[in-house]
Amino acid sequence: MTAYLSSAIKGYVSSYLGLSLACWQGIILNFVESTLMGVYYFLPIYFVNVYHINITTAGVIMSFYGLGAIIGALMGGFLSDKISPRTVSSACLLILSIVFLMLTKLHIVNLLIIALFTMGTASYGFITSNHLWVLAQCHHQEERLKAINLLSVASNLGLGLSAIVVGLMANYSFKSILALSGSLLFLSAIYFYLIEQEINPSHIHHVIENTAKTPDDAIKNKKLIYLVLACLFFTGLIVFQASTTYSIYIQKSFPDLGLKAISILFTLNSFLVVIFQASIINLLHTKNKILMIGIGAFLLGFARLMLSFSFIFSLAILSCLVYTLGEILFFSVAQFVCYQNGLEKKKGYALGTYRMVYASSRVLGPAVGGHIYQQFGANMLWFICGLLGLLSLTACYGYNMRYAD
Repeated sequence: MTAYLSSAIKGYVSSYLGLSLACWQGIILNFVESTLMGVYYFLPIYFVNVYHINITTAGVIMSFYGLGAIIGALMGGFLSDKISPRTVSSACLLILSIVFLMLTKLHIVNLLIIALFTMGTASYGFITSNHLWVLAQCHHQEERLKAINLLSVASNLGLGLSAIVVGLMANYSFKSILALSGSLLFLSAIYFYLIEQEINPSHIHHVIENTAKTPDDAIKNKKLIYLVLACLFFTGLIVFQASTTYSIYIQKSFPDLGLKAISILFTLNSFLVVIFQASIINLLHTKNKILMIGIGAFLLGFARLMLSFSFIFSLAILSCLVYTLGEILFFSVAQFVCYQNGLEKKKGYALGTYRMVYASSRVLGPAVGGHIYQQFGANMLWFICGLLGLLSLTACYGYNMRYAD
Protein backbone atom coordinates (compact mmCIF):
# COMPACT_ATOMS: atom_id res chain seq x y z
CA MET A 1 0.00 0.00 0.00
CA THR A 2 2.83 2.38 0.93
CA ALA A 3 4.70 1.57 -2.29
CA TYR A 4 1.56 2.18 -4.34
CA LEU A 5 0.91 5.52 -2.61
CA SER A 6 4.54 6.56 -3.07
CA SER A 7 4.37 5.68 -6.78
CA ALA A 8 1.13 7.64 -7.20
CA ILE A 9 2.66 10.69 -5.51
CA LYS A 10 5.77 10.51 -7.69
CA GLY A 11 3.61 10.22 -10.80
CA TYR A 12 1.55 13.23 -9.74
CA VAL A 13 4.63 15.34 -8.98
CA SER A 14 6.18 14.38 -12.34
CA SER A 15 3.19 16.04 -14.04
CA TYR A 16 4.59 19.39 -12.89
CA LEU A 17 8.27 18.76 -13.60
CA GLY A 18 10.46 18.98 -16.69
CA LEU A 19 9.65 22.47 -17.96
CA SER A 20 12.16 25.29 -18.32
CA LEU A 21 12.26 28.45 -16.22
CA ALA A 22 10.99 30.43 -19.20
CA CYS A 23 7.94 28.15 -19.44
CA TRP A 24 7.19 28.64 -15.76
CA GLN A 25 7.48 32.41 -16.11
CA GLY A 26 4.78 32.35 -18.78
CA ILE A 27 2.60 29.97 -16.74
CA ILE A 28 2.89 32.17 -13.63
CA LEU A 29 2.02 35.27 -15.64
CA ASN A 30 -1.00 33.40 -17.01
CA PHE A 31 -2.03 32.72 -13.42
CA VAL A 32 -1.60 36.39 -12.48
CA GLU A 33 -3.61 37.58 -15.49
CA SER A 34 -6.40 35.07 -14.82
CA THR A 35 -6.59 36.13 -11.18
CA LEU A 36 -6.82 39.81 -12.03
CA MET A 37 -9.18 39.27 -14.97
CA GLY A 38 -11.54 37.42 -12.63
CA VAL A 39 -12.73 40.88 -11.64
CA TYR A 40 -14.48 40.95 -15.03
CA TYR A 41 -17.20 38.62 -13.74
CA PHE A 42 -18.09 41.14 -11.03
CA LEU A 43 -18.31 44.13 -13.37
CA PRO A 44 -22.10 43.81 -13.94
CA ILE A 45 -22.59 44.26 -10.19
CA TYR A 46 -20.30 47.29 -10.30
CA PHE A 47 -22.21 48.85 -13.20
CA VAL A 48 -25.61 48.25 -11.60
CA ASN A 49 -24.80 49.15 -7.98
CA VAL A 50 -22.32 51.99 -8.46
CA TYR A 51 -23.36 53.59 -11.76
CA HIS A 52 -27.04 52.56 -11.44
CA ILE A 53 -27.11 51.17 -14.97
CA ASN A 54 -30.08 48.86 -15.59
CA ILE A 55 -29.43 45.14 -15.98
CA THR A 56 -30.29 45.02 -19.69
CA THR A 57 -27.82 47.78 -20.52
CA ALA A 58 -25.17 46.15 -18.33
CA GLY A 59 -25.65 42.93 -20.30
CA VAL A 60 -25.16 44.78 -23.58
CA ILE A 61 -21.96 46.36 -22.25
CA MET A 62 -20.61 42.98 -21.15
CA SER A 63 -21.41 41.38 -24.53
CA PHE A 64 -18.84 43.63 -26.20
CA TYR A 65 -16.13 41.83 -24.23
CA GLY A 66 -16.92 38.70 -26.25
CA LEU A 67 -16.76 40.59 -29.54
CA GLY A 68 -13.39 42.01 -28.55
CA ALA A 69 -12.20 38.53 -27.61
CA ILE A 70 -12.83 37.28 -31.16
CA ILE A 71 -10.65 40.02 -32.65
CA GLY A 72 -8.05 39.75 -29.89
CA ALA A 73 -7.55 36.04 -30.48
CA LEU A 74 -6.79 36.53 -34.17
CA MET A 75 -4.68 39.64 -33.64
CA GLY A 76 -2.67 37.99 -30.85
CA GLY A 77 -1.81 35.05 -33.08
CA PHE A 78 -1.14 37.10 -36.22
CA LEU A 79 1.12 39.61 -34.46
CA SER A 80 2.99 36.84 -32.64
CA ASP A 81 3.87 35.30 -36.00
CA LYS A 82 5.24 38.66 -37.17
CA ILE A 83 6.96 39.88 -34.00
CA SER A 84 7.88 38.52 -30.59
CA PRO A 85 5.08 36.80 -28.60
CA ARG A 86 6.65 38.38 -25.53
CA THR A 87 6.20 41.88 -26.98
CA VAL A 88 2.56 41.16 -27.88
CA SER A 89 1.86 39.75 -24.40
CA SER A 90 3.48 42.74 -22.70
CA ALA A 91 1.49 45.18 -24.86
CA CYS A 92 -1.76 43.37 -24.07
CA LEU A 93 -1.05 43.46 -20.33
CA LEU A 94 -0.27 47.15 -20.59
CA ILE A 95 -3.54 47.84 -22.40
CA LEU A 96 -5.45 45.83 -19.79
CA SER A 97 -3.86 47.86 -16.99
CA ILE A 98 -4.96 51.11 -18.67
CA VAL A 99 -8.51 49.81 -19.15
CA PHE A 100 -8.80 48.75 -15.50
CA LEU A 101 -7.59 52.13 -14.31
CA MET A 102 -9.95 53.92 -16.71
CA LEU A 103 -12.91 51.90 -15.39
CA THR A 104 -12.48 53.67 -12.06
CA LYS A 105 -13.44 56.92 -13.81
CA LEU A 106 -15.72 55.96 -16.73
CA HIS A 107 -19.48 56.04 -16.27
CA ILE A 108 -20.86 56.86 -19.74
CA VAL A 109 -22.35 53.76 -21.39
CA ASN A 110 -20.69 54.27 -24.79
CA LEU A 111 -17.27 54.63 -23.17
CA LEU A 112 -17.86 51.55 -21.03
CA ILE A 113 -18.71 49.60 -24.19
CA ILE A 114 -15.40 50.68 -25.75
CA ALA A 115 -13.56 49.77 -22.54
CA LEU A 116 -15.07 46.26 -22.40
CA PHE A 117 -14.41 45.70 -26.10
CA THR A 118 -10.78 46.72 -25.58
CA MET A 119 -10.55 44.52 -22.49
CA GLY A 120 -11.76 41.47 -24.44
CA THR A 121 -9.33 42.20 -27.27
CA ALA A 122 -6.34 42.61 -24.95
CA SER A 123 -7.25 39.65 -22.73
CA TYR A 124 -7.56 37.13 -25.57
CA GLY A 125 -4.56 38.69 -27.29
CA PHE A 126 -2.54 38.00 -24.17
CA ILE A 127 -3.86 34.47 -23.75
CA THR A 128 -2.97 33.59 -27.36
CA SER A 129 0.47 35.21 -27.40
CA ASN A 130 1.39 33.97 -23.93
CA HIS A 131 0.47 30.40 -24.87
CA LEU A 132 2.67 30.76 -27.96
CA TRP A 133 5.51 32.10 -25.82
CA VAL A 134 5.30 29.15 -23.43
CA LEU A 135 4.98 26.53 -26.18
CA ALA A 136 7.91 28.07 -28.06
CA GLN A 137 10.12 27.26 -25.06
CA CYS A 138 9.28 23.54 -25.33
CA HIS A 139 11.38 21.21 -27.47
CA HIS A 140 9.15 18.16 -27.94
CA GLN A 141 5.51 17.05 -27.86
CA GLU A 142 5.43 15.80 -24.29
CA GLU A 143 6.72 19.12 -22.96
CA ARG A 144 4.19 21.09 -25.00
CA LEU A 145 1.24 18.99 -23.82
CA LYS A 146 2.43 19.31 -20.24
CA ALA A 147 2.79 23.09 -20.66
CA ILE A 148 -0.77 23.39 -22.01
CA ASN A 149 -2.03 21.38 -19.03
CA LEU A 150 -0.29 23.68 -16.58
CA LEU A 151 -1.54 26.79 -18.37
CA SER A 152 -5.07 25.45 -17.93
CA VAL A 153 -4.41 24.68 -14.26
CA ALA A 154 -3.01 28.17 -13.72
CA SER A 155 -6.03 29.75 -15.39
CA ASN A 156 -8.55 27.80 -13.31
CA LEU A 157 -6.63 28.40 -10.11
CA GLY A 158 -6.44 32.12 -10.89
CA LEU A 159 -10.17 32.43 -11.53
CA GLY A 160 -10.97 30.54 -8.34
CA LEU A 161 -8.60 32.67 -6.30
CA SER A 162 -10.04 35.83 -7.86
CA ALA A 163 -13.49 35.12 -6.42
CA ILE A 164 -11.94 34.71 -2.96
CA VAL A 165 -9.86 37.88 -3.24
CA VAL A 166 -12.79 39.99 -4.43
CA GLY A 167 -14.88 38.57 -1.60
CA LEU A 168 -12.25 39.50 0.97
CA MET A 169 -11.94 43.01 -0.47
CA ALA A 170 -15.70 43.51 -0.73
CA ASN A 171 -15.62 45.85 2.27
CA TYR A 172 -13.46 48.23 0.26
CA SER A 173 -14.77 50.12 -2.77
CA PHE A 174 -14.81 48.27 -6.08
CA LYS A 175 -12.81 51.12 -7.55
CA SER A 176 -9.97 50.17 -5.20
CA ILE A 177 -10.06 46.62 -6.56
CA LEU A 178 -9.93 47.91 -10.13
CA ALA A 179 -7.06 50.27 -9.32
CA LEU A 180 -5.07 47.52 -7.62
CA SER A 181 -5.68 45.12 -10.52
CA GLY A 182 -4.62 47.77 -13.04
CA SER A 183 -1.42 48.47 -11.13
CA LEU A 184 -0.50 44.79 -10.89
CA LEU A 185 -1.19 44.29 -14.60
CA PHE A 186 1.13 47.21 -15.36
CA LEU A 187 3.93 45.65 -13.29
CA SER A 188 3.31 42.30 -15.01
CA ALA A 189 3.63 43.97 -18.42
CA ILE A 190 6.98 45.49 -17.44
CA TYR A 191 8.25 42.19 -16.02
CA PHE A 192 7.27 40.17 -19.07
CA TYR A 193 8.90 42.65 -21.41
CA LEU A 194 12.17 42.41 -19.48
CA ILE A 195 12.35 38.62 -19.69
CA GLU A 196 15.49 37.74 -21.60
CA GLN A 197 14.98 34.07 -22.43
CA GLU A 198 13.09 33.72 -25.66
CA ILE A 199 13.04 31.69 -28.82
CA ASN A 200 12.68 34.00 -31.79
CA PRO A 201 9.44 33.29 -33.74
CA SER A 202 11.45 32.92 -36.94
CA HIS A 203 13.32 30.01 -35.34
CA ILE A 204 10.40 28.25 -33.71
CA HIS A 205 10.12 25.72 -36.53
CA HIS A 206 13.59 24.38 -35.72
CA VAL A 207 12.33 22.91 -32.45
CA ILE A 208 8.94 21.73 -33.73
CA GLU A 209 8.50 18.34 -35.30
CA ASN A 210 7.38 18.69 -38.88
CA THR A 211 4.13 16.72 -38.99
CA ALA A 212 3.39 17.40 -42.67
CA LYS A 213 6.13 15.60 -44.62
CA THR A 214 4.14 15.07 -47.83
CA PRO A 215 1.28 16.91 -49.62
CA ASP A 216 -1.10 14.18 -48.42
CA ASP A 217 0.04 14.77 -44.86
CA ALA A 218 -0.58 18.49 -45.26
CA ILE A 219 -4.15 17.84 -46.46
CA LYS A 220 -4.67 15.41 -43.61
CA ASN A 221 -3.41 17.96 -41.06
CA LYS A 222 -5.65 20.67 -42.53
CA LYS A 223 -8.71 18.45 -42.28
CA LEU A 224 -7.74 17.57 -38.73
CA ILE A 225 -7.56 21.24 -37.73
CA TYR A 226 -10.99 21.88 -39.29
CA LEU A 227 -12.37 18.89 -37.37
CA VAL A 228 -10.95 20.11 -34.07
CA LEU A 229 -12.22 23.65 -34.64
CA ALA A 230 -15.72 22.35 -35.44
CA CYS A 231 -15.70 20.25 -32.26
CA LEU A 232 -14.39 23.27 -30.35
CA PHE A 233 -17.28 25.43 -31.57
CA PHE A 234 -19.88 22.80 -30.64
CA THR A 235 -18.21 22.25 -27.29
CA GLY A 236 -18.05 26.01 -26.65
CA LEU A 237 -21.82 26.20 -27.16
CA ILE A 238 -22.16 23.59 -24.40
CA VAL A 239 -19.61 25.13 -22.05
CA PHE A 240 -20.91 28.69 -22.16
CA GLN A 241 -24.33 27.64 -20.97
CA ALA A 242 -22.58 27.90 -17.60
CA SER A 243 -22.82 31.69 -17.72
CA THR A 244 -26.58 31.76 -18.30
CA THR A 245 -28.97 28.81 -18.55
CA TYR A 246 -27.01 26.39 -16.37
CA SER A 247 -27.00 28.73 -13.38
CA ILE A 248 -30.68 29.53 -13.81
CA TYR A 249 -31.59 25.85 -14.12
CA ILE A 250 -29.61 24.78 -11.05
CA GLN A 251 -31.08 27.57 -8.94
CA LYS A 252 -34.65 26.69 -9.98
CA SER A 253 -34.11 22.93 -9.64
CA PHE A 254 -32.74 23.18 -6.11
CA PRO A 255 -34.48 26.20 -4.55
CA ASP A 256 -33.61 25.09 -1.02
CA LEU A 257 -29.93 25.56 -1.78
CA GLY A 258 -30.35 28.58 -4.06
CA LEU A 259 -27.09 30.30 -4.97
CA LYS A 260 -25.23 27.90 -2.70
CA ALA A 261 -25.90 25.08 -5.19
CA ILE A 262 -24.31 27.06 -8.01
CA SER A 263 -21.34 28.00 -5.83
CA ILE A 264 -20.76 24.36 -4.83
CA LEU A 265 -20.80 23.10 -8.43
CA PHE A 266 -18.57 25.86 -9.82
CA THR A 267 -16.08 25.51 -6.98
CA LEU A 268 -16.03 21.72 -7.36
CA ASN A 269 -15.33 22.03 -11.08
CA SER A 270 -12.43 24.47 -10.60
CA PHE A 271 -11.03 22.47 -7.67
CA LEU A 272 -11.01 19.20 -9.63
CA VAL A 273 -9.44 20.75 -12.73
CA VAL A 274 -6.63 22.28 -10.67
CA ILE A 275 -5.89 18.99 -8.89
CA PHE A 276 -6.31 16.41 -11.67
CA GLN A 277 -5.77 18.21 -15.01
CA ALA A 278 -2.01 17.70 -15.26
CA SER A 279 -1.90 14.17 -13.86
CA ILE A 280 -4.77 12.79 -15.99
CA ILE A 281 -3.41 14.18 -19.27
CA ASN A 282 0.11 13.11 -18.33
CA LEU A 283 -1.23 9.60 -17.73
CA LEU A 284 -3.08 9.50 -21.08
CA HIS A 285 -0.63 11.46 -23.26
CA THR A 286 0.30 8.37 -25.30
CA LYS A 287 -3.34 7.54 -26.16
CA ASN A 288 -5.07 8.45 -29.41
CA LYS A 289 -5.53 12.19 -29.18
CA ILE A 290 -8.32 12.41 -31.77
CA LEU A 291 -10.43 9.97 -29.78
CA MET A 292 -9.57 11.83 -26.56
CA ILE A 293 -10.99 15.00 -28.12
CA GLY A 294 -14.16 13.19 -29.20
CA ILE A 295 -14.64 11.49 -25.84
CA GLY A 296 -14.06 14.77 -24.01
CA ALA A 297 -16.68 16.55 -26.14
CA PHE A 298 -19.11 13.67 -25.63
CA LEU A 299 -18.68 13.75 -21.85
CA LEU A 300 -19.31 17.52 -21.78
CA GLY A 301 -22.55 17.08 -23.73
CA PHE A 302 -23.61 14.00 -21.77
CA ALA A 303 -23.02 15.84 -18.50
CA ARG A 304 -25.51 18.51 -19.58
CA LEU A 305 -27.96 15.81 -20.71
CA MET A 306 -27.71 14.26 -17.24
CA LEU A 307 -29.24 17.44 -15.81
CA SER A 308 -32.60 16.37 -17.23
CA PHE A 309 -32.53 13.45 -14.78
CA SER A 310 -30.92 15.26 -11.85
CA PHE A 311 -33.89 15.33 -9.51
CA ILE A 312 -31.61 15.29 -6.46
CA PHE A 313 -28.50 17.41 -5.90
CA SER A 314 -26.16 14.41 -5.72
CA LEU A 315 -26.98 13.69 -9.37
CA ALA A 316 -26.12 17.30 -10.25
CA ILE A 317 -22.78 16.74 -8.53
CA LEU A 318 -22.28 13.54 -10.57
CA SER A 319 -23.05 15.55 -13.71
CA CYS A 320 -20.40 18.06 -12.62
CA LEU A 321 -17.84 15.27 -12.21
CA VAL A 322 -18.54 13.94 -15.71
CA TYR A 323 -18.40 17.48 -17.10
CA THR A 324 -15.03 18.14 -15.43
CA LEU A 325 -13.52 14.95 -16.86
CA GLY A 326 -14.74 15.96 -20.31
CA GLU A 327 -13.27 19.44 -19.85
CA ILE A 328 -9.90 17.99 -18.83
CA LEU A 329 -9.78 15.60 -21.79
CA PHE A 330 -11.01 17.99 -24.45
CA PHE A 331 -9.42 21.41 -24.09
CA SER A 332 -5.76 20.65 -23.50
CA VAL A 333 -5.61 18.01 -26.22
CA ALA A 334 -7.64 20.07 -28.74
CA GLN A 335 -5.37 23.07 -28.29
CA PHE A 336 -2.28 20.88 -28.54
CA VAL A 337 -3.48 19.26 -31.79
CA CYS A 338 -4.24 22.64 -33.39
CA TYR A 339 -0.83 23.99 -32.45
CA GLN A 340 1.05 20.85 -33.43
CA ASN A 341 -0.58 20.57 -36.85
CA GLY A 342 -0.40 24.26 -37.77
CA LEU A 343 2.01 25.41 -40.45
CA GLU A 344 5.57 25.84 -39.20
CA LYS A 345 5.68 29.63 -39.46
CA LYS A 346 2.00 30.16 -38.67
CA LYS A 347 1.68 28.66 -35.22
CA GLY A 348 0.28 31.97 -34.01
CA TYR A 349 -2.38 31.89 -36.71
CA ALA A 350 -3.35 28.31 -35.75
CA LEU A 351 -3.60 29.10 -32.05
CA GLY A 352 -5.28 32.44 -32.72
CA THR A 353 -7.92 30.74 -34.87
CA TYR A 354 -8.48 28.23 -32.05
CA ARG A 355 -9.09 31.07 -29.59
CA MET A 356 -11.24 32.99 -32.08
CA VAL A 357 -13.58 30.02 -32.64
CA TYR A 358 -13.87 29.51 -28.88
CA ALA A 359 -14.62 33.20 -28.37
CA SER A 360 -17.28 33.02 -31.10
CA SER A 361 -19.09 30.28 -29.23
CA ARG A 362 -18.81 32.44 -26.12
CA VAL A 363 -20.82 35.15 -27.91
CA LEU A 364 -23.34 32.85 -29.60
CA GLY A 365 -23.79 30.14 -26.95
CA PRO A 366 -25.57 32.12 -24.21
CA ALA A 367 -27.91 33.84 -26.71
CA VAL A 368 -28.93 30.64 -28.54
CA GLY A 369 -29.12 28.65 -25.32
CA GLY A 370 -31.25 31.30 -23.65
CA HIS A 371 -33.67 31.31 -26.60
CA ILE A 372 -34.03 27.51 -26.61
CA TYR A 373 -34.43 27.49 -22.82
CA GLN A 374 -37.15 30.14 -22.97
CA GLN A 375 -39.07 28.76 -25.96
CA PHE A 376 -38.71 24.98 -25.62
CA GLY A 377 -37.60 24.35 -22.05
CA ALA A 378 -34.44 23.20 -20.31
CA ASN A 379 -34.76 19.52 -21.24
CA MET A 380 -34.66 20.37 -24.96
CA LEU A 381 -31.53 22.47 -24.41
CA TRP A 382 -29.77 19.68 -22.51
CA PHE A 383 -30.78 17.18 -25.20
CA ILE A 384 -29.23 19.41 -27.88
CA CYS A 385 -26.05 19.70 -25.79
CA GLY A 386 -25.89 15.90 -25.59
CA LEU A 387 -26.44 15.67 -29.35
CA LEU A 388 -23.60 18.13 -30.05
CA GLY A 389 -21.28 16.02 -27.90
CA LEU A 390 -22.33 12.84 -29.71
CA LEU A 391 -21.81 14.47 -33.13
CA SER A 392 -18.30 15.53 -32.08
CA LEU A 393 -17.44 12.02 -30.93
CA THR A 394 -18.82 10.52 -34.15
CA ALA A 395 -16.82 12.95 -36.31
CA CYS A 396 -13.60 12.22 -34.41
CA TYR A 397 -14.18 8.48 -34.61
CA GLY A 398 -14.86 8.72 -38.35
CA TYR A 399 -11.70 10.76 -38.96
CA ASN A 400 -9.66 8.32 -36.89
CA MET A 401 -11.00 5.32 -38.79
CA ARG A 402 -10.32 6.96 -42.17
CA TYR A 403 -6.80 8.14 -41.43
CA ALA A 404 -5.69 5.48 -38.92
CA ASP A 405 -2.11 4.45 -39.53
